[in-house]
Amino acid sequence: MIYRSLLTILLSVALFPAFGQKATDTFRLYFDLAVPTMNKSMENKVDLLIFNDKILSGSRVMIIGYADYLGSHGYNKDLSMKRAENVKKYLVKYGVNPTDVQLCIGRGKIERNGMTSRDGFPIDRRVDIVINNISDRQPPPKPLTKRKDTGTNVSLTSIEEMKKLKAGTTFQLKNVYFPQDRHVIKPESYKTLEKLYVVLRDNPALKISIEGHVCCIAATAPDALDIDTNEPVLSVNRAKEIYGYLVTKGIEPERLKYAGFGKRRPIIKFERTEEEAEKNRRVEIRIVENRW
Repeated sequence: MIYRSLLTILLSVALFPAFGQKATDTFRLYFDLAVPTMNKSMENKVDLLIFNDKILSGSRVMIIGYADYLGSHGYNKDLSMKRAENVKKYLVKYGVNPTDVQLCIGRGKIERNGMTSRDGFPIDRRVDIVINNISDRQPPPKPLTKRKDTGTNVSLTSIEEMKKLKAGTTFQLKNVYFPQDRHVIKPESYKTLEKLYVVLRDNPALKISIEGHVCCIAATAPDALDIDTNEPVLSVNRAKEIYGYLVTKGIEPERLKYAGFGKRRPIIKFERTEEEAEKNRRVEIRIVENRW
């Protein structure tokens, strides 16, 4: 119920254009009892914040951790600080400039006088992400990633050719499949992903962005629904799943990025057939850096 409430907040904000956004927004991530680390559902919510430009380059960001009344003051101070630090690390890893994080602090326990339940108070086990996207003294903040596709799209006969592509070039990652409405990679896809891994392994100067796209949704929708997480971040999650595969295989995370664009970059604007839908339902690789 808590996660669903947060998702409702995120989606309601996403319906308004950037110029209608409040100067300051607060988003909350709720943690399990005594756990300082983020789970996959929480990561998906942060992904959605970034994807929908709720955190912009130049935003003033404050990250404030809390704990409930269970445990000592010292224990909860440390726990709340670790929660805040883990959220900061995740934000920085996926595009937020560390200098934009003006505060990262753990406030410790929130006292609840008269409460004695051994289950604590779940709402107090949280991190608040406070975002100020508007400044009177500086130019308006910009999105963390460009929304206009300025790269050159090419067709490859083999993945091995990518090692000679220039930065900005994109190509479709063919023969990579996912079950309908899910982000889990189908087994028949791993032959292609293994080839991608080998090229990255053998070309250490190569950096890429993995970009997911979906079909068959309204152009105004942020993304398609991922039935594995019950959240509208399907294109993000599919790209992230490939990113996770490559990292697990040993590719350095700093050489990889991932993003999901929903239906913002369709090949076919109006899908009339399954073949046309298939062209929009894709994963692309963008060359970020390549020195050869």
